[in-house]
Amino acid sequence: MAAEGKGIRGLSRAHIVWAVLAGVLAGHVILAALVFDPKPFVGGDNASYMILAESLEGGGGYRDLYLPDAPRHTKYPPFYPTILAAARLFGGELIAYKLLSVLFTTASVLFLFLLARKRLSDEVGLAVAAAFAFNPVLLYYSHWVLSEAPFVLLTLIGLWAAERFTDSWRWLAGAAAAALLAYLTRSAGLPLVAALLIALGWRKLWRQMAVVGGTAVLVLGGWWLWGKLAAAGADKAYASEFLLLDPYTPEAGYVGPGALVARVINNIRLYLIDVTPESLAGVAPAGGVNPLALAAALLLVALALVAWVREIRKVQVLELFVAAYAALIFLWPQVWTDRRFLLPLLPVLFVLAAAGVAWCFDFVKARQPVWVLPVIGALFVLLAMPDHVRSVKFSQNCMKFYRQGDALSCYPPPWRAFVEAADWVEANTAADAIVINRKPRLFYYFGRRAGDVYPFTSDDAAMLAFLDEIGADYVLIAGLSATTFRYLVPVIRSVPDRFRPVLQVGEGSSPAYVLEYLGAGADAPDPGMEP
Repeated sequence: MAAEGKGIRGLSRAHIVWAVLAGVLAGHVILAALVFDPKPFVGGDNASYMILAESLEGGGGYRDLYLPDAPRHTKYPPFYPTILAAARLFGGELIAYKLLSVLFTTASVLFLFLLARKRLSDEVGLAVAAAFAFNPVLLYYSHWVLSEAPFVLLTLIGLWAAERFTDSWRWLAGAAAAALLAYLTRSAGLPLVAALLIALGWRKLWRQMAVVGGTAVLVLGGWWLWGKLAAAGADKAYASEFLLLDPYTPEAGYVGPGALVARVINNIRLYLIDVTPESLAGVAPAGGVNPLALAAALLLVALALVAWVREIRKVQVLELFVAAYAALIFLWPQVWTDRRFLLPLLPVLFVLAAAGVAWCFDFVKARQPVWVLPVIGALFVLLAMPDHVRSVKFSQNCMKFYRQGDALSCYPPPWRAFVEAADWVEANTAADAIVINRKPRLFYYFGRRAGDVYPFTSDDAAMLAFLDEIGADYVLIAGLSATTFRYLVPVIRSVPDRFRPVLQVGEGSSPAYVLEYLGAGADAPDPGMEP
């Protein structure tokens, strides 16, 4: 950090830096409030976290309450649900969970500043903090009950503590604790743990490596052992899904060496051409790629790559993490290529890109003007403004519906029908009824009825055997996923005597149907209600 000196009207340079940072943090909170979406996220992960928190707070252990017989959960590590369970102790649920996400994203901006300031300078810290504070992806995940916000925060804390570590056990303990808690938040935290251990080994700090490695073995091994000892029927781990060509089309088979190489190449292309531009400027409403966002993304990655190549020889935690985490998301199934997986890498790319700018000036033997990085940071902020305007408009309309007691109007028609069907099932079926549908975790959240997703199989006999074995009472047909019409609807059409329609909700082309599952020998249903 540069000498403090005097700034404007007698204020010290440090005071000015912290005042600007406070403005950036306040700006993030204000914009997060303006784009706030009060409804639950329509992915199943957030419902799973809330259900696990409910189970923990209720004393039932770490269980999937939405599944029949509530087996132990093995898919998502327990740290984030534990935080939510603690919030429930104080009476907080959905809105409190969302406010926690805002707190996590705001703290992420702070620790990004501290990381960039430690590695480069105050000016760099402020520039990258501003670019990240107003980034559309960070703001998007600031109001969902998902692990992205705490995971990004823990990753940045770990990288910052690792930057400060020289031979102090205090900073090493901080880095190791953050890395292991990141892993216990998402399994994708493993690259940070590995980066820390490799960096310690490279520096021949064998005692420190042994302590951190031993602790990591206990933590990682404990979570692995929990999965092995958990009750049968719990969710599968990501590792089994990773090996499939397409997790949503299991009959396509498993990935081989050639397909794995093709997956990496395609993922690199998608992250570079599609995901990174969308992460900087938001998703274009008309589809396609924003040319300015694409140019900014290519420049960002190029500058970051220049700095990474120059710095990797030092074998530091940050550069090792970038390599390991990038390898992970490039190896992941292509259907999961998404902004959410790039988000933990994005703030680190900003830091590296700032270092890349400095190298470019050094290369041409020119002094870097102090205004360069603030201007670049401002350009990244401006690039995202159209997306922010759209998000604010949507949020304000949604909040108006909520104030009028019409929360369902915040959902697209298929999800509106899904929620209406769940409400009806809760009011009109037995408490122990089992409902098979594409989104069983969200169905449990809205309808308080256990169930499971149907198997992704085209074998009618296997599908019927599943329904019989699980003791299904109802099935739900809703236009949420093509897999419903690929796997479940053909079975209903082939043996209509086993299903009786009891509800149709929704309008236009997005209705939802609840059908009672009767088993063999029942009368055929009313054709007018057949989906």
